Amino acid sequence: MDQNQNQIHHFLHTHPLVLLEDNFKVDCRGCHTDKPDPIYGCSVCKFYLHEHCAKLPAELQNYFHSCRLVLSIGNHICNACFAVITGFGYGCKRCDFNMHVECALRPTMESQGEELFHHFTHWHPLSLVDQNNKDLNVQCRICYKVCSDSSDSPVYGCNECKFFAHKSCMINTPRQIDHCFHQTCTLILLICLPFTCRGCGDEDDSHMAFTCGKCRYQLDAKCALLPTVESKGAHMIQHTSHNHPLQLHENVEPGRQFRCRACGEYWLGPYFVCKKCRFYIHKLCALDHFPQKIQHPFHQQHLLSLSTHPDRSYNCDVCGGSGDRSLLLYRCVQCDFNIHSHCSKLKPTPLLKYGGHSHYLYFFDRTLAPFSCNICGNKAQNCFLRCVTCKFNIHLYCLPSAPKTIEHKYHLHPLTLTSSPFEFELNSSEDEYNSNDEFYCDVCEEKRYKFESVYY
Repeated sequence: MDQNQNQIHHFLHTHPLVLLEDNFKVDCRGCHTDKPDPIYGCSVCKFYLHEHCAKLPAELQNYFHSCRLVLSIGNHICNACFAVITGFGYGCKRCDFNMHVECALRPTMESQGEELFHHFTHWHPLSLVDQNNKDLNVQCRICYKVCSDSSDSPVYGCNECKFFAHKSCMINTPRQIDHCFHQTCTLILLICLPFTCRGCGDEDDSHMAFTCGKCRYQLDAKCALLPTVESKGAHMIQHTSHNHPLQLHENVEPGRQFRCRACGEYWLGPYFVCKKCRFYIHKLCALDHFPQKIQHPFHQQHLLSLSTHPDRSYNCDVCGGSGDRSLLLYRCVQCDFNIHSHCSKLKPTPLLKYGGHSHYLYFFDRTLAPFSCNICGNKAQNCFLRCVTCKFNIHLYCLPSAPKTIEHKYHLHPLTLTSSPFEFELNSSEDEYNSNDEFYCDVCEEKRYKFESVYY
């Protein structure tokens, strides 16, 4: 604030403010009172400030919030006392956090030994609670365990607000987190009015929420501090594949089967579930991470976004398999590019370039559905080269540079690249196009596409 004896310049008003006569009675825009204190004003805009309001710092740091708070004029709810702010208040626009001037300037009470504890999780000082009191049956507002059941950590509380918490929980509570449920923004711990948690859907009156002010997104401490699947003994986890808590079940009830949203298989082993959404994922599949956005070598021009509910049926652009609307996939809506979540884990090495084709071709050992070879026009499904971006495919047999004869450690004689099937593999010539025929590789014993070129 620039000033001389009769005139000041304030950062919240464009014009100079002039000192008014002592008997000039108007409402101050800062404190909304007409106290008979020295007051400065702009008669053109009818903007008036008491001298003590005009001298308030433009910004300050308060232990209650991790960001610096800036002085402004507006109508908000104070995150400390929950009363309405009219006139001046200190706030953080990024976090949608606001405080009265009086609350922001309130002196911080020093902690007094073990009897009194002041912490950013609650506005009032917290007093040490007698855990030997058998009538005490309160819940820690951070870990949600009954306080009397935990003798390893002191419990502090505010009787006025019915807020109780373990000291160890408060010390280990972060001011901000990055969370699976809301991967686009960082969540800031704020003291707020009762709210509905976007994770579990429960109503929360602890006045404590991990919040994204920009997206109006709030999580209670229970969901915000959930362990991940790697945590030993965790029965409720957060996971990148789903935006609600997932609960562990060791076995499926007899006579019931659930399909894993990641691999699509039915299995009776341990699994995680969100019963609200009927979302199931094998424990082993959950060990894989499914970030909301990925960069993949098969579609380098845009990021791919994780989707659990495609708006229509689709085919995976990598393996050619049909897409189930219930399974996880990554997709680029702009290019209509889709890839199964398990196919997204493929990171093959580019093998070679062919003729005038501008991209490298990747070797595919096997795909779920056949593709058409761009050279001979026949189907290709095992051991072929493919450019996923351009949907260009070529048999090894059709590739001039492919070795026509190889040596293999599992056979004494050289193996020659040739077309399949062989006559001796068919019961009769009429069986060649019988779809029920099954052919296998003699090395890996996996099923092979019978019309594919093989080394024999």
